[in-house]
Amino acid sequence: MKKYQVLLIAAFAALGLSACDNDEAPADTAASSIEESSVMESVEEASEDAMDTIEEVIDDASDSMNEMMEDMSDSAEEDLSESVENMMNK
Repeated sequence: MKKYQVLLIAAFAALGLSACDNDEAPADTAASSIEESSVMESVEEASEDAMDTIEEVIDDASDSMNEMMEDMSDSAEEDLSESVENMMNK
């Protein structure tokens, strides 16, 4: 998870630096535009990967939470059944 955050920050930093670099000659502008578009594609890919990873983590956490709640519910039902059974036997 931290790797994607670092990658995303690095991509935004590179994008920010390329946006601020306007000291190039007009002939270099075309090359800069191509480079900038490839950086944008990289940023888009990285952000899509990050979003996919976040969705996977959320799904896994939700599944884990559901399992934990089911286990707690089953345990509570067992405890309640034991308590009722003990009360009936006394």
